[in-house]
Amino acid sequence: MDYSELFEGARKQISIIPDEQIFLAKDLFTGAEWNQLQKGEKLSFGKRFKNAVIDGKFPDVVYIGKAPNNSAQYKKTKRKERNNDETVNL
Repeated sequence: MDYSELFEGARKQISIIPDEQIFLAKDLFTGAEWNQLQKGEKLSFGKRFKNAVIDGKFPDVVYIGKAPNNSAQYKKTKRKERNNDETVNL
């Protein structure tokens, strides 16, 4: 599984999410994209994404806790000035 592609897709989707929007990691992908992943891949991506958010690799996103379905919830924060060439190295 190439997580760098998933993270790049997530980064693009985050850029168009409205400020203050609450979302789940799976919301960053179309239903078809997400459903093509195996359960273990979804769980692994979720853990990696949460760690990346906590580590500040997605500066416009904060982890806010668990949703009722036990998925991690995130919130898009107000836009900050940042370098468009920024990449995530995981």
